[in-house]
Amino acid sequence: MIARTIKAKVLVFVVFIVGIATGVLFANFYSNRLVGAPAVADRPADRTQQTQKAQRDINKFYDYLGLSPEQREQMHKIGEETRHEFQSLSKETQPRFAAIQEESRGKIRAILTDEQRTKYDEFRKNMDERRRKEREAKKNSNKNDRDSDKERGGSKP
Repeated sequence: MIARTIKAKVLVFVVFIVGIATGVLFANFYSNRLVGAPAVADRPADRTQQTQKAQRDINKFYDYLGLSPEQREQMHKIGEETRHEFQSLSKETQPRFAAIQEESRGKIRAILTDEQRTKYDEFRKNMDERRRKEREAKKNSNKNDRDSDKERGGSKP
């Protein structure tokens, strides 16, 4: 009898904890994905802070490894080459990605009612515009970073 009572209490407690965890996950998903929480790179000050933090992290890593100035320069060059390779790969695969994305969107639109389709199209339009702005901001930020690298002699500390 006591064992059943304890089991029941433990079960209620576990269900309560699972409910809290589920609520937190859904709240996080809702605030980050559906509501469209502002991206970190939306404001120039945030973008600058993000760039500075990334550079600090890189320098900490270099310090941790005990790299000489020459090795740091080589690491920077390798990073730049790799970044360019990834950009090239992205350009190559982008058309295929876009085709898959459009096919998926078409399938989704096919199962929606007219009212749902209108809402879906509006949501997609807003999300696509937001992503376009983020890409432009990132592109401008990367251009500014490269320009400042050139002004410093082509290397980061």
